[in-house]
Amino acid sequence: MRILPVSNFSFQKPVRRQDRQERFFVGNRSNTDTVSFTGGNKMADCVEHSVSKNMDRLTRIATVYLDVLESVAMKLKNKGVYFDRAYCEKNPVKSPKSCTSKIVRSGSFSVPDIIRATLYMDNPYDLSVLNDELLPELAKRGYIIPKAEMSVAELKKRGYIPKAKETDFDKVAVPDLDIRLADVFDQRTKLKSEFRYAISKPQSSGYEDIQMRLVRTYDTKENPVQHELLILFGPEYSRVKQFESKYIYEYLRKFNELNFRNNNIGKNSYTKVCDRYIELIEKMVRGNISQKLYENAKNKDMFGITEDIPITFTEDDLKILEQYFFELNEKIIWFYRDAKKFVRTDKSGQSQLYRESKADRDKLQVIHDGLLDTIKMFMSEKKYDDILKATEEQPKKQLQKKVKKKV
Repeated sequence: MRILPVSNFSFQKPVRRQDRQERFFVGNRSNTDTVSFTGGNKMADCVEHSVSKNMDRLTRIATVYLDVLESVAMKLKNKGVYFDRAYCEKNPVKSPKSCTSKIVRSGSFSVPDIIRATLYMDNPYDLSVLNDELLPELAKRGYIIPKAEMSVAELKKRGYIPKAKETDFDKVAVPDLDIRLADVFDQRTKLKSEFRYAISKPQSSGYEDIQMRLVRTYDTKENPVQHELLILFGPEYSRVKQFESKYIYEYLRKFNELNFRNNNIGKNSYTKVCDRYIELIEKMVRGNISQKLYENAKNKDMFGITEDIPITFTEDDLKILEQYFFELNEKIIWFYRDAKKFVRTDKSGQSQLYRESKADRDKLQVIHDGLLDTIKMFMSEKKYDDILKATEEQPKKQLQKKVKKKV
């Protein structure tokens, strides 16, 4: 069963004034305002122009950063730390368009990964290498981890015991380090006390890494330039990360952009069932593809295991997935029909709901078509390694397709 195509749309949300727009690309995550964009996205154009003006400067800063990482990796080669300069030089600075896209999605002017790089470790699960070797070598070269604010609720998941009068909604300043690895919580004693609450868990896709922000000790500005550093198992893992991000995560994250999930009128009886269908779709795609991709990549990089876990998507799987999408589309329609009861006498409210409903079904069609194209790759006779190679050689296709008019 297929979802009926709908028209294109644009978000119609109020703009919040941002007085210091040009600081967004170096801002600490704890000091940013929320922003949203309207029709012509004039604010987005302004942001993109602001980043473009700073590209030369950011490129110079990124080059120095890569020089530093290369020297650190050479020093720690015997500890299993490696650096692929050619890979990191492809995109050391986030493009103006990508920066703008992230700001529009997140609603924040903070882009903490505008300068980014990757290191490989033979065994990132040994946290003593991170704590005793890598971070001290970076500090010697003037790169340290800044503080970022995290809610008490999130910190409690990492073993934090709230202080007297602290609530789940309070914020605590902690180092901007996130150890997203499986089964390393018992290694907290290998970390300095300030990093005690840096251990979280792998992503639901199965993706694992160590992620941190770095700032230069001599950068004394209020909002110093932040440098992102990812630590991965190796080049195969990095390769799969790019594929999964482009062909799976790129679509799944769009579920968070659906208007009904943030509708100002409030929740109704269809909200939970819509959320459940989204959860089922995500679990099916991640379980059948993403998690196996990452497991295979880790096996190759860390253990030298070349036998792949089979990645399959059967016709029956596809039928179930199509049914999920069909039912989700129907429930979203009913969600908005129910919501209209609260704005019967408000013409502007009715118009707003109409636009949001149309926008949600349009975006759902994009998610459906994009994931279906990805799934069909794995329903072919090609091995997944051949699929990765083929997709690396072709440009990323446009997510927003031209939609056929209803008859």
